[in-house]
Amino acid sequence: MNVSKILSSPFCMLGFSASFCETCKVMGFETLEDILLMLPEQLVNKKGFNYRWLGELSTYLSNKGLLHLLQPIPGKSYD
Repeated sequence: MNVSKILSSPFCMLGFSASFCETCKVMGFETLEDILLMLPEQLVNKKGFNYRWLGELSTYLSNKGLLHLLQPIPGKSYD
């Protein structure tokens, strides 16, 4: 699966746990792209955030060689 497809696919199609998917619903996320548009400090302050969720997200992105996508792009404003 190419990166664009991974980022735009619903979590349930990517093999995430039911708990991860439920937390994403609470947080208002439908795809990885939704998550990656946020700054890290915005994510940790989002209602429903927990470190177990972040761990599953990080592990998934790392396994796909995409962990760098969690880093904010220098100079980009997210306002």
